[in-house]
Amino acid sequence: MTEELRISAADARRLVDAGEAIMLDVVASGVWEALDEAVPGAVRIPPEQIGQRFGELPRDRVIIAYCT
Repeated sequence: MTEELRISAADARRLVDAGEAIMLDVVASGVWEALDEAVPGAVRIPPEQIGQRFGELPRDRVIIAYCT
């Protein structure tokens, strides 16, 4: 079972900057291309591909998923 937590943007940035977390952008395909902004350094995996690409995610860091 996974645990869902909510954290502030500032806390997320601190964790990423400290190397303790990665940002995972889960914006749907087709939507992402139309966006003007993205979090620098974020890993982008559309929600429909998470199951197939789960192995690309690190196991030694917190994963902060977000949808812009």
